[in-house]
Amino acid sequence: MTFKVDWWWPLQEEINAQFGFSKIREKVASKIVSRFGNFSKSLDLSFRNRNFVLVGAGLSDFPEISQENLIVADGALRPILQRGLVPEWIVSDLDGYIPDIIWARENGSNLIVHAHGDNISRVFQYCESVNPTCITTTYPSSNTPSWGGFTDGDRSVMMCLSLGSKSIKLMGFDFEKVGLFSGDYSPRKKEKLVWAKRIIDECQKRTSSISYY
Repeated sequence: MTFKVDWWWPLQEEINAQFGFSKIREKVASKIVSRFGNFSKSLDLSFRNRNFVLVGAGLSDFPEISQENLIVADGALRPILQRGLVPEWIVSDLDGYIPDIIWARENGSNLIVHAHGDNISRVFQYCESVNPTCITTTYPSSNTPSWGGFTDGDRSVMMCLSLGSKSIKLMGFDFEKVGLFSGDYSPRKKEKLVWAKRIIDECQKRTSSISYY
């Protein structure tokens, strides 16, 4: 069954209002990013009917993690690399440690970059270096997909569901504190964690594919 995201767009409007995001600016960012190339090609074959472990930025003391079927939000990349693992997929809006992303890409990771109105300059700055597998945007364009989501973690969840993954096991999702490697800290990041939980909760209302470790 296809995971529908029609319910997402009213939440995006709430986020825009709370954080002062401009819908016009987001749509302009989508048009600008579409010039990098056509990223609308389907990634379904990479995700459909597969079971994934998705690691969030709150990763701390967990048992052994398998490298197979591993997706990491950007804030979890450093501790995953420190464990000697190279994730299959990284999801990032490029606010983390760029050298880690470059190293992981050079060693086999795929990269989903989310471009939005506030990071478009970083996307231009680092796009060639990180060489993304796909670029997503807040609102879809002819060349860029949009699966919904707000933070790297919940955006990863919505990506997996939209692309037909069989199951997603969440590890290291701490909605109470900002992860150590989540980039520059700001008080608004705690507000974003509240949204991350709400978004994942909304996803769980619509599918039984999500579980927590």
